[in-house]
Amino acid sequence: MTRIEQAIAEGLAELKKKTLHQIQIETAYKWSGRACAASMLGRMDDAEEYAHEAIEHAALSGDDRLLAEVRRAHARFNIEV
Repeated sequence: MTRIEQAIAEGLAELKKKTLHQIQIETAYKWSGRACAASMLGRMDDAEEYAHEAIEHAALSGDDRLLAEVRRAHARFNIEV
């Protein structure tokens, strides 16, 4: 199985269990974690890119508390977006 075929299979399995809203929330946390980790490693350009993704997905979730939580985490790690 190719990597894209594997990704499609994983996507199908995920979409059978989760709503778009759940996926947006999980994705916001995943990108935010990457942003904070990149900051810890001194990779600020990467951290800022990951933070943009986190903010986008948090905003798309429609959950203002999540968006605020993501922004607070980024601020603690001095990530400017």
